[in-house]
Amino acid sequence: MEKFEKTIKYTKLFNLYGELLSKSQKDVFVDYFLADLSISEISENRNVSRAAVEDSLNKSLKKLDYFESVLHVLSSNENIREKCLKLQKSLSNLEQKQLIEEILEELNNGI
Repeated sequence: MEKFEKTIKYTKLFNLYGELLSKSQKDVFVDYFLADLSISEISENRNVSRAAVEDSLNKSLKKLDYFESVLHVLSSNENIREKCLKLQKSLSNLEQKQLIEEILEELNNGI
């Protein structure tokens, strides 16, 4: 998986489950994925070894994957989003289309 795809996947998972990570795991995740810092930059900024940063990041990703494998919130939301988009395309009633748009907006805000 290339970095861009990995960033999208884990950012979505982080938005859903990030509060379940430790503070240091959240901080390293944010630095790496959201601030786009390298492992070396994070290690330097935090005065820890590169291995410690990599370990924290790997544990975070494993936890996020685990939470999704148990709870399925992201996959469920994406399935609902796909179904809403299909339904929206088939509707002719503007009021119904607007309702679907509102549902999609709520899904997007939640992720």
